[in-house]
Amino acid sequence: MSDTKNIAKKTTKASQTRERIVGAYLDLIPQKKWDKISVKDLCAHSGITRGTFYQYFNDIYDLMQHIQDSLMQEMTHMYGSLPQHPHIPMNAQIFDEKFNCSPPEQLLCWFKFCQKNRKAMAVLLDPENGDSYFVKKIKTLLREQINEMMDHDGMPRDSLREHFLKIFIELHFLSVRTWLNTGTDDFLSVDAIINLLNTMRVGANYLHYKRAVQKDFDVQIHPTQDSKKDS
Repeated sequence: MSDTKNIAKKTTKASQTRERIVGAYLDLIPQKKWDKISVKDLCAHSGITRGTFYQYFNDIYDLMQHIQDSLMQEMTHMYGSLPQHPHIPMNAQIFDEKFNCSPPEQLLCWFKFCQKNRKAMAVLLDPENGDSYFVKKIKTLLREQINEMMDHDGMPRDSLREHFLKIFIELHFLSVRTWLNTGTDDFLSVDAIINLLNTMRVGANYLHYKRAVQKDFDVQIHPTQDSKKDS
């Protein structure tokens, strides 16, 4: 029993030391680009020795990889736990009755994840001192989830989808960066931001529905030069 307790105690202490190193590193990133922070800087800030640092990580790159791997695993698990839906073509005739305008789980999951990992996401997504490679990995995962969301909504996989994906992904990052770096009293709530993103989703579906049931809809929202002159 004593051996088991000793092992558990050592494991807990190791985890606490590792978290201390990670926390100190995240504290320093807003002051200096992530790959310019030295082990010396980190040890001075965290109050540990270089020997202690090297017990857990090979170098700063290994530390950053550890942080990113942990975040990606958690995010992948959160999205993987969501229900999977097949591609279902939209039935335009019953859109008004059947379409669910509530924010889908994919949107809620993104902000739940960022809220839970607020400190890490705030610094890693920073355009100046964060890691652009990490941003690319997150965008790849978001693309899969937004595609899943659009498939469930019944949106077609047409040429417009690629443009929507790019814009919608950038809005995910813009909104969460603004929220993470702004005081809660000075910016919108998470629910308000989610509703703004969901408005874009609902609007895209509505436009697709209107085009399907109203042949002259594109003319109404994008009149030709002649029709403008006539009016």
